[in-house]
Amino acid sequence: MKASITSLLLVSVLFGCSSKQEPTPKLQHARLTEPQSELIALGIARLMHSKPINVTEDAFINSSILVIETFNDVDIQEQRRSGSFQDMPERFELLIKNQMCFVRHLDSKATEPLPLVKCKPSN
Repeated sequence: MKASITSLLLVSVLFGCSSKQEPTPKLQHARLTEPQSELIALGIARLMHSKPINVTEDAFINSSILVIETFNDVDIQEQRRSGSFQDMPERFELLIKNQMCFVRHLDSKATEPLPLVKCKPSN
């Protein structure tokens, strides 16, 4: 009985080691295939738990990195109040894995899927 269990374990180990397993695809840097600033703004708002922000039309078109400058003191119309100063810029990167695009906050590494966004791996 003990020999058959040992044989069974040995066969399991051998087959387990010899079976070819595909590596899990990693997130790759990406760029948009067309301007999609509204979808990007919504994704960043979800990621940062904030209201949508204005994102330029060429965001993530030429680069996989997006830098957004913020101000610490804005009024209701989103205008800077006198005496306000600029906070550290927020940096984001566009990533792709298995045809799905993601936006990642570079400081926190928090990542949000962008299911409607069309992107391609950066070269």
